[in-house]
Amino acid sequence: MAILKGITRFIVGAIFGLIAGMTLIPAIAAFGDGQGSTSWWVFVVVAFGALLGVFAPTIRRAFGRGFLLAGISFFALPLSTMLLSGRVASDVIASSDNQAATAAGAGLGAAMMTGAAAFVGFFVGAILIIIGLVLVLGGRREVIIVEREARKPAE
Repeated sequence: MAILKGITRFIVGAIFGLIAGMTLIPAIAAFGDGQGSTSWWVFVVVAFGALLGVFAPTIRRAFGRGFLLAGISFFALPLSTMLLSGRVASDVIASSDNQAATAAGAGLGAAMMTGAAAFVGFFVGAILIIIGLVLVLGGRREVIIVEREARKPAE
């Protein structure tokens, strides 16, 4: 039974790791050479998510850790997009004849891409992080209330 629970937590962690890896693809692509030499980093993120899930004490905590990992990745989405758009702008400007117009267009495109990623990343990341914090930190708390006996006033 413990093995089945471990496998379930592994699958949950791997799924959230895949979501986080897909979110970080723009940053991974920004450091690549265009030939797929950095594609293995997605598998590193998936393995990290799977390890977070396996070492969670309960399935609830595994889901919480997965939501936190995905939320942090979504919060990093604007930075990832900024890295990728900077790399693309640099490559386009280097291969252009009219570098001034190309730089203006690339800057506008990079700003729009980063702005859209910031909008999506902030809201989705905030929702995922709040859900993750509730799942990781929440839970049953046992509170015991002890009442004292009332003393009679001295006559």
